[in-house]
Amino acid sequence: MRYLLHDVFTVNCLKTPEKTAIVNEDGSRLSYAELNALSNRFAAVIAPLKSDIRQKPFVGIISPVHAASIAAVLGALKLGCAYVPLDEYSPTERLAKIIDNTKLDVVCVDSNLYAEHAALFDHPHIGKVILLNADVAVAASAKNILFKDVLAAKDVEPPVLNQVCDDLAYILHSSGSTGVPKGIMLTHRNARTFTDWMQAEFKLTADDVVASRAPFKFDLSVFDIFNTFQAGATLACFDWNKKREADAKHADYVALLARENVTMLYTTPSTFIALLNRGGLADACLKLRTIMYAGEPFPPAQLKKVMEALPGVGVANIYGPTETNIITYYWVPEPPKTDDPIPLGAVVEDTEILVVSEDRSRVCAPNELGELWCRGGTVTLGYLGMDDKTRDSLVQSPVHPYPALFWRTGDFGFYDEQGVLHYRGRRDHMVKVKGFRIELGEIENALSQFTALDEFAVVAVPDAKYGNRLYCHFAALKGRSANEGELREFLAKKLPDYMIPFAFEPWETLPKTSSGKVDRVLLAEKSAGAAELKKAV
Repeated sequence: MRYLLHDVFTVNCLKTPEKTAIVNEDGSRLSYAELNALSNRFAAVIAPLKSDIRQKPFVGIISPVHAASIAAVLGALKLGCAYVPLDEYSPTERLAKIIDNTKLDVVCVDSNLYAEHAALFDHPHIGKVILLNADVAVAASAKNILFKDVLAAKDVEPPVLNQVCDDLAYILHSSGSTGVPKGIMLTHRNARTFTDWMQAEFKLTADDVVASRAPFKFDLSVFDIFNTFQAGATLACFDWNKKREADAKHADYVALLARENVTMLYTTPSTFIALLNRGGLADACLKLRTIMYAGEPFPPAQLKKVMEALPGVGVANIYGPTETNIITYYWVPEPPKTDDPIPLGAVVEDTEILVVSEDRSRVCAPNELGELWCRGGTVTLGYLGMDDKTRDSLVQSPVHPYPALFWRTGDFGFYDEQGVLHYRGRRDHMVKVKGFRIELGEIENALSQFTALDEFAVVAVPDAKYGNRLYCHFAALKGRSANEGELREFLAKKLPDYMIPFAFEPWETLPKTSSGKVDRVLLAEKSAGAAELKKAV
């Protein structure tokens, strides 16, 4: 029995070929039949470039999520290739390291991004560059395949391959401590275990309209695209290439949700907060039935505001590192009334999570903090070309008498006496200050109750005297103000002295990663630079 990611799309091409698969922000639409035809044309262009798919199975994607880039991904998957998103916001040097590791020989690129990454395409591994649209003219060359050549290719289904579910479907990259991004290998089995569970839990139908929010490099995009197609539903795509003023992108995104009667939205807490505070989410006439959030904890006070702005909408907390995909879920029953962190909740099907002691010798008792270890159908094979790092993370169970490999997530939490799983932070978000162990999330939960704040993050910078110094970065709501004195006074009523940040840095808006999460790495770097500057003065 086939268990492949792209099959969820091809099945509905046969069932409902005239149904709208994608609606764009400009109002244009593609049916399932039209999207399938475009994917076949991409497959026809890619196939001659892949003489040995086993040796060189990867196809790169530098593009926002839109009809052409989705078609390219589908075409690659039909050929037995795996797609490799390359973050369009990353510098060329970082992307070159990914190409070195994956030996990428074919890259599909949005023409709007071609000039910005032109130097990358001179990389010796890259043999061909396929343009995904004709929005911006790109000169013809021996290396470039223009979009008009894709449109001229034959619409013929590629031969059905004898693929297995343990073949790779895609590789997502996370930052590496050595400066080399880690390529997380996800198989068709990993992806289908995820999409099948999401379909069973959230019950998408052909009447649903799902908002595309996550970029290809963020695993939330797998839900956006493939769960939509699995249900025969419609995907609403925002035009990320369009130039907009400041907060206009948030207002325009909310306008798209309203115009297309979007029913489901899956994104990060930072994005929901931005849509609420800067996009007019509370004032829009929306048809949302379910929202899901993942990628970072949602401060309860801010989640309360979002839920009160969307009465009657189901809200689910979805958790899982990229290496494990989604492994827990929790339906938030009502707007939070306290500042207690939202639970991770229950474990998804075909998954086991252990809470393991720091010495890795035993499973923790209820309410005892430990590291979360996971095994199951969604767990990665490991890091491409980094066997040592894979062995550090994919380890034998301390309790099973037979081979049972678990992924060490680096996250800490505990099961309560009712078997509900709770999150207490990442290993690198739990620090010592003046000898006290501190969870940065506890400080952020306190900050979330300061009503004038829009966004905030607390980062730790190593310090010889105190172990770490804490830095608070914050942005006030539009029309409101906040300063260091007010925040210090507020936190002093809620936290012990050693948990009060050393310094407070105001921003107009906090920097974000391309996945929409607060860029804590950048904030920590800025705080470290400020600390060094202060020492030098």
